[in-house]
Amino acid sequence: MENSFNSCYCVAEIEQVNLVGSPDSSNAPTPAETGFVPVRGNPFASDVCPSPLGVTEDGSVGALNEDVLDQLLESVENRTGRPLMLLTAPRAGYGKTHLLGRVVAAAGPQVIMVPLAFRTGDTLNLSTTSRRSLESLHLAKGEAENWSRLRELCAGLVAHLLHDLIKEGLVPSANPEQALRVLKGSPVEVFQKEGSAHMIGEWLRKHSSGLRPILARRVTRELPLRPEVADEWLSLMIGQAFAGGTEGLAAMLDLTAKDSCTGSPLWLRLLSIWRPVVLLVDHLDGYYRNPDAGVTIAAMLMDLVDSQGLHVLLSLNQDVWQATFGQHLPSALEDRLTASQMLLRGLREADAMSLLRLRLEQGRVSKSEVREFESFVDVRQYFLGRPVGSVSARVFLRHCARQWEIFQNSVPVPTSGAASSSVAEAAAVVPPPTSMPPPLPAVEPMTSAVPPLMTETVAEEEPAPKIPSIFDAETATELQQMAETLADPKPALPQDELPPPVSTSAPDPFPEREEVTSPPAATDWQAAEPSDEEASSSTAKNAPTPGADAFVKLREMLHHLRQPGGRAKIVDDPADIPPERLNLPVTAPTVAASASGSAPVAPQPPAPTPVPPSRPGDALLGRFEALRLQMIPQAESQALDYTRLGDLVRLAGRRFPLVRLTEHELPGMTGRHTLVWSLQGVELLFGLASFADTAYWRVLAGFAAGRLTDIHNDAERDGVAPAKFKLVTFKSDREQNAWQNLVADETIPDPLKPHLDAVHLDSRSVAALYAMQRIIKDAETGTVQAEPTQVMTVLARELDFFWKRITRS
Repeated sequence: MENSFNSCYCVAEIEQVNLVGSPDSSNAPTPAETGFVPVRGNPFASDVCPSPLGVTEDGSVGALNEDVLDQLLESVENRTGRPLMLLTAPRAGYGKTHLLGRVVAAAGPQVIMVPLAFRTGDTLNLSTTSRRSLESLHLAKGEAENWSRLRELCAGLVAHLLHDLIKEGLVPSANPEQALRVLKGSPVEVFQKEGSAHMIGEWLRKHSSGLRPILARRVTRELPLRPEVADEWLSLMIGQAFAGGTEGLAAMLDLTAKDSCTGSPLWLRLLSIWRPVVLLVDHLDGYYRNPDAGVTIAAMLMDLVDSQGLHVLLSLNQDVWQATFGQHLPSALEDRLTASQMLLRGLREADAMSLLRLRLEQGRVSKSEVREFESFVDVRQYFLGRPVGSVSARVFLRHCARQWEIFQNSVPVPTSGAASSSVAEAAAVVPPPTSMPPPLPAVEPMTSAVPPLMTETVAEEEPAPKIPSIFDAETATELQQMAETLADPKPALPQDELPPPVSTSAPDPFPEREEVTSPPAATDWQAAEPSDEEASSSTAKNAPTPGADAFVKLREMLHHLRQPGGRAKIVDDPADIPPERLNLPVTAPTVAASASGSAPVAPQPPAPTPVPPSRPGDALLGRFEALRLQMIPQAESQALDYTRLGDLVRLAGRRFPLVRLTEHELPGMTGRHTLVWSLQGVELLFGLASFADTAYWRVLAGFAAGRLTDIHNDAERDGVAPAKFKLVTFKSDREQNAWQNLVADETIPDPLKPHLDAVHLDSRSVAALYAMQRIIKDAETGTVQAEPTQVMTVLARELDFFWKRITRS
């Protein structure tokens, strides 16, 4: 056996030298290198990544989710991170599978990446895990031509086992250094007939029956397997390394049926002898709203991580996580899955531009056409007003695909040179006129070399009769300056604009009648209209007092403003809504008198500005939705953040017109305050701390009891009904046990317990509150170009459930 192994190894060395010295026909220049290759099809048509195997870094946007990629590589390559990583995205199309492919490409051949995608109707167990991993590797193309990824892994494992046998001296060799170097290289050269070391493969094929028991004993030293089971697997893997195809695959799939009985995925454990194995679990959308499947998958993956020593990268969309996993998992599984959760973000403007140019470069589009299409798409305009991170790669690619079809079917815009030539050609084709027109007066010669384009002569229209001016030039200038100073600043959000006041006594600014009536005398007009001071004082005296339903009316008015046709209705007919509901400022008409005693004219009301198709209010709603989706994992995995809730309650108390907010420092607790909302007939005291903080709740309970006593004493003294009092706090599922312990304890006295109101918040409600608090903070710091009041106006309906729940009796 030794002589046969060394003789075939020497032949392999000679063939390797000949192969290196021979010219490689693959180095011939391609059509893309010698000349321009025309575009075929739409460069943006492909927007779905079916498998993580086959993705290259050259075909990816390097800056997109670079931080997430580094974390995944740190866990996969160095094995220092968590063995189970959860990768989530707000929805489909954010590039989860493509990012896993970048991990595969960056990790290189030192790690075995195994895609795993269950099918609908599968029995979720270890046997199915092994079967689906074998099938995915069989369908994936390998680096060598006509080789599958499965064949490459089988060949590499066999070569690695033979390498260890030679290294340990169990298989003798005259030149072990050369043999180890060849077996440590590419296994394709050993097991392919045209390979440089195919003689070693032929020797292995000839003596495989005698080598398999030795290889099986080598496997049993690494894994708890019986030698006959290992020998059966090695026999099929050696056959797959030499022949490939589906014949050996069927036998390997049959062997996986025993995995559920042994409790170990033997196929994956065999691969782990050679190199670390990482499972890429993706495409679980078929188990949407199947909590039983979610619990089974999560438990099985944790078993693979804990007992089998495998690494797992789990990829999910947020909707699948919430409907299938999420709160349906036991707390231990949920805590371990979310311990290393990472959320993908969408494209930035720079990422979208890089993706656009990358696809055009891959499509072999000419440089001039690339410039024209970039100007046609206008990426900057596409991202204008969209929340940061809300544009997925798939949505942008589909937008570019539609724009490409329009771009290809549109008429190209000629350049100046092309326009000049087309004009010259058109002039040459037009026959000379039969009758010459009268000679034109001499004009100065044009500096441009391009002859002027002759157009049809149109008779000059007579000027329209000038409208007589009411004031002289000096008075008109003064009125114009006064009108400019009285103009209201334009609001930041169009839906916050108030309708212009409708003046019924203003004269027609553009009279079309033949006779222009003279305006009334200045003295009569001034006597008829009150002054500014009188008007403001009269308005203050006659201002209506808000009723008990004013808060409801305000909410209804905001709801109508947010409707698509709501603003147009208000602009067309502002008399439908009374001024007290709109809270419009009442200002007296401006009085201006000229030096000559001529009467002033009421300024013309400005024309209503049309609502643009994309309003900043829509951008705020989009940003709120993106932030809410980002906050859902935190809301599901962490306890309530009472600091954020306190900021939101404080801001709402300051902005709402019917709420009076007060803050009281708790006795003996310096720096810790409680918030109080005072409404008509209701007083709400907020408890914003963890239920485990018994010192806080003991002091707050004493303060609330004292405040309740004061309310009853004041009502008895004034002879009125006492105001309703509530101690409001917030809890989620995580705080339920602590809340029950607090209520059952003696920390809160029994007379105060009927006034307790614990508002229960689910994960979606908590995420909405966190998103509102975040976007208001961004507005205060200037990150969002809007005022906090405008944010509250636009997003008030999004938290309508919160305000109703707090203020209900």
